[in-house]
Order: sequence, then C-alpha cells, then structure tokens
Amino acid sequence: MILATTNGAQDAAAHGRIEAGKRESQGMENIPGKAFARARPVNAARTAPRPFVLTAEARIDIPDMPLLPGAWLQSAIAAETRVMTPQGPKPAGQLQIDDVVLTIDKGALPLHWIGKRAVSPKQMAEMPEIGPVTVPRNALAGGSPRMDIRLSPLAGLLLTLPGGPENGVLIEAREMIGLLGIKAAPARAVTYVQLMTEEHALIAVDGLAVETLHANALHPLPGNSRQRAEVLARFPDLEHGLDLYGPEIRLRAERRR
Repeated sequence: MILATTNGAQDAAAHGRIEAGKRESQGMENIPGKAFARARPVNAARTAPRPFVLTAEARIDIPDMPLLPGAWLQSAIAAETRVMTPQGPKPAGQLQIDDVVLTIDKGALPLHWIGKRAVSPKQMAEMPEIGPVTVPRNALAGGSPRMDIRLSPLAGLLLTLPGGPENGVLIEAREMIGLLGIKAAPARAVTYVQLMTEEHALIAVDGLAVETLHANALHPLPGNSRQRAEVLARFPDLEHGLDLYGPEIRLRAERRR
C-alpha cells in the first residue's frame, strides 16, 4: 500500500457524535495491502448529462433516453439509504435544505444544497457505468453497513487500509466491486441524492461513512451548468474559485490496475 499526500487534503482528527459509525466503516483487514495504489484527487467527469425536469414534488423526472456520467454522479447515495441526523436515521430522499446531519469529524452540520437524479433500468442497461453499487449488510468490519445499501459508483467510502493513514482514506464505490461481496446492483430504478454541507464532511449512511459532495466536482463544463448554478447560488464565494470551498476531508486511494 503506497499513499501520497493529496494537495488540500485534511488529515482531520476523528471526533463527533457518531464514533461507533466511524469504527464500523473503517475495517478492511481482509483486503490485500497491495490492492490499492496512490492517493489522488477526484476529477469531475467531463461528459454532459441529458436534460431533466424538476417536478412539483422536488423529484427529478428524466426522459427515458441514454445518460452520460457527469458531476451528478459524484458522491451520491440512493434515496432510500438512511443518513444519521440528530433525530435518528432518515432516508436521504426525504432530507431538505437546512436539515441537519451528523458528521464523523465535524459534529452536526446543516445541508446547504441537495441534488437528485433519477435513473431508469433502460438507461442503466445502455450505460452500465451509471448504475449503483451495492454494499451488502455487514460487509465491512464492525458490521457495517447495517443493511444492504446502494451508492453511486463515484461515492467515496471511508475505509482503513493496511499501511494507510490511521484515519482512513476515501475510495470510490466502483473500486470495491468484487471485494467483500460488493457488486454492481441489479438494473432497477434508482434516484441518486447528493448532499452538500458548508465544508467537505463524512456522514453515516446506515453505519457506513460516506463523503458529502465536494465543490471540486463542479468544473464549468456545459454538462455541469445547471448543477453548478444551483450550488453557486448557495455558495456565492465559489464564483471566485472552487478551491475556496476548502480541503477534502481525507486522502483518496484507487485500486491498482
């Protein structure tokens, strides 16, 4: 296992209100130490998503046409997965802006932006790489997650690897396919939910620590224009540079090819 420091990465000391969730999410003793390579920053996908319509129920309906990966796929979880809040677990799809979530390192933080994107089975069949990844119940040390969960392939999971930093690294869900029972989910409909707080953070998703969305995914590309405009409306200072959002919460690692 070889890791290198990522520019802007924050080696945060673990504390907060959900230490148990953190302990459950950081065990990877069964993975070979050489399975993962150098840490790296995440680059937002440079492909444009298709048009979509926001309905009155604040859900996104998409024409049943091919989709392409984009920033909408970064750091997303399925709407049915439960996020820890001060009032207990709540499905991600029911969260609203200004709701408070509990984070691993930074305590309780309000949500400043929420993105939703629905994907149909037909769209997944045409573009398998946009389909979710299933992490089965008790796949990781400590018994996390507490139930089967679905994540976007670009969702960052907090895991501890042999030879890596003690406070763990972020690994995209797609990098874990084929390990510990983690696999591509069956092609059934999914609504992806992205959560963004005032700074990059780790939230407990059914006991598994998963990252919130970082602004560095929102490069000024045509396919990201709507999402970028929504985020900048909530974070106007980012007009002067996405780096003003702050550092990433952990180093990132990728699987050796």
